[in-house]
Amino acid sequence: MNKIMLLSALLLVMSGCSNPYTQFYTDYTEGINVLNDPRFIVGTSEPKLFNGSTIEQDRQRMLENGYMMIGASSFNGAGVRQRAAIEQAKKVYADTVIVYCQYRNTRSGSMPLTFPDTQTTYHSGSIYGSGGSASYFGSSTTYGTKTTYIPYSVDRYDYLATFWLKAKPPRLGIHFRDLTPEERKSMGTNKGTCIAVVVKNSHAFEADLMPGDIVQKFNDVEVIDAYHLHSTLDRFEGRTIRLEISRQGKKIVKEVTFSESG
Repeated sequence: MNKIMLLSALLLVMSGCSNPYTQFYTDYTEGINVLNDPRFIVGTSEPKLFNGSTIEQDRQRMLENGYMMIGASSFNGAGVRQRAAIEQAKKVYADTVIVYCQYRNTRSGSMPLTFPDTQTTYHSGSIYGSGGSASYFGSSTTYGTKTTYIPYSVDRYDYLATFWLKAKPPRLGIHFRDLTPEERKSMGTNKGTCIAVVVKNSHAFEADLMPGDIVQKFNDVEVIDAYHLHSTLDRFEGRTIRLEISRQGKKIVKEVTFSESG
């Protein structure tokens, strides 16, 4: 029983006392203080934890619901309690954390445990001489150590956790991405940008813009790529903009309000 207790304690030490979700955390906010950032809504409730299924689908759903990913943790290790992910979420003010865990392998081996090995020998007898006889009693002690090898097996897992924070209502409500080579070939042009996500209940949502729509012009300005559109939209803050899009090969014109910041 003592050996089992010692082995459990040693395995706990081997797994480390630090929080791996903190140790391997990557910040996606470029170091800003989310408490002072007008884009975010920082709550006081306990962060919610969900077990993820498909990374890209989960990401799409969170963006559609108005969340922004503020960081992530990725590491390989033995079993890690879910509470550790919630503790990291609190540190970075995330209100939702999605955890992915996949079995990787099992590491086996033997662990040497060294114990004190003390042996005491007792002596007794009688001594005879010209004056008679006498009995004696005594003991001698030798000190040493004894090493025992205890086998162990530890399951290892790949972990990924994404940390999310609710954003304030977006000015437009669209996440763009650059066109793929296949889309450029199909469109016959290198120019344009594709709508990747439409945030629910946003201006874009109300205007029936949809993921997969390819934006080619806005207010008669030809769109080069996603960066070009993002960097140019601010000039139209507080106005209704006219988007020329391609949807399944058909040309469509949509008008959508681009709210002022703040």
